[in-house]
Amino acid sequence: AMLAMRTSALALAPLRPAHCVPSRARASTSVSVSVAKTPSRGARVTRGRTRLTRMRTTRVGAAGNDPPGPLDGLVAGVDAKNLRAAVASDSDADLVQVETVSPMQFLLSSTAFYVVMGVGSQVASGFLNIHPDVLDATRSLNLDQASLWMVPLLLSLAFAITHADKYEFLAEVRDIFKVGVLPSLAPLGLPGIVLLSLGAGVGEEAFFRGFLMPFTDGGLQSIGVPQNVSIICVLTATSVFFGALHAITPAYFYWATGAGFLFGLEYVNDGLGTAMVTHTLYDFLAFGFILISWAGGE
Repeated sequence: AMLAMRTSALALAPLRPAHCVPSRARASTSVSVSVAKTPSRGARVTRGRTRLTRMRTTRVGAAGNDPPGPLDGLVAGVDAKNLRAAVASDSDADLVQVETVSPMQFLLSSTAFYVVMGVGSQVASGFLNIHPDVLDATRSLNLDQASLWMVPLLLSLAFAITHADKYEFLAEVRDIFKVGVLPSLAPLGLPGIVLLSLGAGVGEEAFFRGFLMPFTDGGLQSIGVPQNVSIICVLTATSVFFGALHAITPAYFYWATGAGFLFGLEYVNDGLGTAMVTHTLYDFLAFGFILISWAGGE
């Protein structure tokens, strides 16, 4: 869903000056925290120079215009950490800026994005004579294997949630989710989470595994690359591409690359339909656990 979130925010977020670069991570969300340091002795934060602004997709909104709501507390999770980081840094000013869209706009734009990925992959497969095409490949389905392939993903999720306070690279991902994803995700409820999970599982797998992998593999073999070498090259290249498009932080890039490699292996061994089920179920469970763990009690 990070891929759809980044695409949605990129299309809908207001333009900002080129110098507004996040100090800890780049993300596509709508909350910005700006901290200015004073030249006085010691490390202190002047609250009068700390700005927290929430912006809506209408591109009209400023601090104080939005009525209080149950999701306002989600911002606090990243605010304190970034204030401390800004005070401790050597630069004169640090800016942490994220931009988000409204929950319904996030859901509609994400769904449309995934539909385009799925339908476009099927059309491209037919046009380029890729056999089996995406639709035929989805018939390869093994629910038992889909559950087994999900185990390493769930273990990594459990580690990330339970150790986010211990490791900075996990805390960075958590803070981005709390500010940039959960405010758009939480109000959607169960139907919205199901739709997003299904869209990501079907749409992303249709493109990366159903279209891109056989297309690249066929191209390599057509120029004389042995099949076993071609499979390794295709798995590696598409996994890195998958990770790059999900790279909200360096750590998340490595995790997403590994997840893409796992989905690719699953596609090769158990079929596209199986990979789609694993991806969909994992996203659904991940959204649920993240909402409970990182948004609960805020």
